[in-house]
Amino acid sequence: MTRKRPHSLTMMLALIATAAVHATEPEWEDDWSDDWGEESTSPWQPLSGFIEAGTGRRLQTDEAGLGSSTLSQLIARLESGYQGQQWQATMRLDAGYDDVVDGWLVDVRDLSVSTSVGEHTQLKMGRQVLTWGTGDYLFLNDLFPKDWQAFFSGQEDQYLKAPVNAIKTSWYGNRFNVDLVYMPRFEADNSINGERFSYFDPISGGKVAPGHSPNEPSDDAAAARVFWSTGQTEYALYGYWGHSGQPKAIDFDSGFPAPQYARLNAYGASLRTTLAGGLFNAETAYHQSLESTSSTQIAPPDQVLLLLGYESELITNLTGSMQYYLEHTRQYGDYLSTQPDPSKATDQNRHLLTLRLGYRAWQDKLQLNLFTFYSPSDRDFYLKPQASYRVDDRWLLSAGLNLMNGRDNHTFFGQLDDNSNAWLRLRYHY
Repeated sequence: MTRKRPHSLTMMLALIATAAVHATEPEWEDDWSDDWGEESTSPWQPLSGFIEAGTGRRLQTDEAGLGSSTLSQLIARLESGYQGQQWQATMRLDAGYDDVVDGWLVDVRDLSVSTSVGEHTQLKMGRQVLTWGTGDYLFLNDLFPKDWQAFFSGQEDQYLKAPVNAIKTSWYGNRFNVDLVYMPRFEADNSINGERFSYFDPISGGKVAPGHSPNEPSDDAAAARVFWSTGQTEYALYGYWGHSGQPKAIDFDSGFPAPQYARLNAYGASLRTTLAGGLFNAETAYHQSLESTSSTQIAPPDQVLLLLGYESELITNLTGSMQYYLEHTRQYGDYLSTQPDPSKATDQNRHLLTLRLGYRAWQDKLQLNLFTFYSPSDRDFYLKPQASYRVDDRWLLSAGLNLMNGRDNHTFFGQLDDNSNAWLRLRYHY
């Protein structure tokens, strides 16, 4: 039996238009309820969500042989929940079809229950999106899973944060607060693996597109945050015990090099405060690799990370922010000795600068954003301009570019030059 595939944005838009017509058909209202008294408020939230079609194309030919399409999806979001006095529940589900990978998709973004335990403690259990830290697109202590394929293909920013099965306990005190997160099974990033975008392989010395990821370890993971405020300054301490979200170790047990997720502990701190009419943030982290290099394994090195950022309103409706990021590799000589080609290894000190500009107009119906990454050490860059226009309360049109390039084909953004793309999304809220 042959399954019919949606091959174009035209067909996707037609499906959205059909759904929109049905969603806006008038319904008969029950006028009797007003005559017989007030209706009781139901704890169940009404079903809502959106339907979205997205398309994206490469701006050049891919050296590894991938096709021109980088985004081709039709998805529907379903949201509902329960708000009782003792228990609350949330359901947020995406379902649809992805033509790039030729398959149906189901993404449970949130399926959780929460309740109060005593006067100061909140417990949330189930699948949920977790995040903390002060970085803008830069994550030092936020080591919960990320979806980098969604990020580089032009999907909405919310999809960069991937969901995870977890138990989160939050305790709120008079002077400080504590978040404890336990993940029964570690879940890795949806990283660049050749399925949608090609990347540089240090073993082969070129760009590849194998289209698969290594098996995730079955270990559990945990994270903790202690945070408090003093005046206008927010402070936080972080801890993480699990694995690296990307396969940074290489294992040779099977006779050929295989990427693996290395065991990782991370410890860090951050602050955010007002400064000169804007917001200043600083964050640091120490990533401790628990793996050791041997005759059958290459382990990633320990790293020290630093982030400094500042954000302010430049003029009316125009905001700007800048960040400086440093990635320092410890035991750099030992790290170089394990690399297949030391000339293509990451610098001991990798520097990264970012700039964000955001402008709102026409009563916030039009939003223009530009985010730029530039690494003076790697000599590569990533430009992410995008625009969105809200036609009315139901229709939203968004478009943008993902432009990556660099001097060398092995640096973080330089390896992605064949993946530069343009994208377009149309969304209908119901």
